[in-house]
Amino acid sequence: MKRRTFLTTGATAAIAGNPLMRHIFAEVRTGEDRRNMDLASTGLSIHDGVKLLKKGEKGNIAPVLREEILDNPGAVFIIYAGVKNERDENGRWKPCPDQMEPFGRRVAELVFRKGSDKGGRTFIHPNMVGGLSKNNPVTNTQGGIVSPYFTVGLVEALRNMSNTNVGIGVRGGLRHPQVVESGLEDLFKEHNLPFIEAHTQHFEDYHRSELLWHKSPEGVVQRRFCTYKPVYEKKTTYINIAHTHTHTVGHTTLTIKNNQGIIPRGYGHTCDDWTSLSMWRRNLMKDFNRDYRPVIEDSWIKHANMGFKHWDIGGYYRSYRDRGGYKAFMDAYKTYEKSKGDDRKKMLENLYEIADYRLFILEIWAQRMMDCIEVLTPPYVSMAEGVFGRGHDCGIVHSDFLTAGRSMIAVDTVTSWLMGHDPRELPYLRIAKERGLGDNDIEKIPIYILDEKGIHRVNDYRTLQRHPMGVHVFGRKDLGARYY
Repeated sequence: MKRRTFLTTGATAAIAGNPLMRHIFAEVRTGEDRRNMDLASTGLSIHDGVKLLKKGEKGNIAPVLREEILDNPGAVFIIYAGVKNERDENGRWKPCPDQMEPFGRRVAELVFRKGSDKGGRTFIHPNMVGGLSKNNPVTNTQGGIVSPYFTVGLVEALRNMSNTNVGIGVRGGLRHPQVVESGLEDLFKEHNLPFIEAHTQHFEDYHRSELLWHKSPEGVVQRRFCTYKPVYEKKTTYINIAHTHTHTVGHTTLTIKNNQGIIPRGYGHTCDDWTSLSMWRRNLMKDFNRDYRPVIEDSWIKHANMGFKHWDIGGYYRSYRDRGGYKAFMDAYKTYEKSKGDDRKKMLENLYEIADYRLFILEIWAQRMMDCIEVLTPPYVSMAEGVFGRGHDCGIVHSDFLTAGRSMIAVDTVTSWLMGHDPRELPYLRIAKERGLGDNDIEKIPIYILDEKGIHRVNDYRTLQRHPMGVHVFGRKDLGARYY
């Protein structure tokens, strides 16, 4: 493989002093998988959730989007929440479920209308990656997940439109004990809202009847993957609800990234790094491009030469190249594959000394997500709930808006702008445009304000109020106050 000339300055942090690196090694038993993580769920299974929604089809009427949204699939609609809040004596935002639930109802009434098609079901996938606990109950103002009170409010309004067969689901960081101890389970039971917890300990623990398979023959990394039912079953109205916060691999984590949660464990772990993918997902590699490493490296170098923002924070590529680059890494990988016991652990550490886990991870995540987005039918509608966003090094931000639209690329573009970023510079959106999945040029996206008075065109996107949330790249605090 031809090596290019890109070179950046900076030093690689020592693995021994990196807590995340130590965590990775603690998870990897001989580098095969994260076997010591307890991911077993005792909540509603995929199978039972699908069965329950099947029974509820009779009498259900699928909702429809209002005509202005249906007729403008490339547009983004902003709804301002009008939530009033203040901080307590400890600087935390006070609980406001009494405002978030009505806002959910209001959004549904503004975005949807009563439909006419009978049967089917509505599946809502809100971003709920964790954070809830006994000490952080569901009633608290949450900065890292879609407000559960917003979700139940939205569902109640849909039911008022005769959309009676509604369920939600997540496959992410939320565990059943958290669901129970935080009061989330009680909230959903109170609203008779089925909640599928799509966790398993290993991919093999999913039953084949719970999954739908998709081919991505032109995928850069993934050539085949699955989603869990009922997201892409016929007559499912899929509503994708992301939350506005920053994240290492995407800089903003919005509707595109939220689709990780409908892809089962293993295939959906698109944050696996360049080194570990073929180790932790060894049993799934038949569905991956086995030659993904040189492809990813070449693509990363191309984007570095294009001036992608924050593309090599830490100088990990220079360190990798100084240690011999691809050839040295692959020689070490072959040695690792032949080693056993303590030698295997040492060889694993050696691999990460050559190629830090952060090296190429932004590229591999973006390409894997686009491999999936490219072949999946877009959600019926995508939203980003940003009433209380989560910034990097600035905590929870009262940003007070929600964005909605049919194009995930467009929604993520406008939402990123509202979060203080220039979406034309965000790497994952640049890659989405490069792969022909949409345009990240905010000047080309029709933007509207949606409220009870009607729909109003935003003539100049620069007049929109913004709530800068910073740049989250590998926890670098020195970037926290820098915005595009």
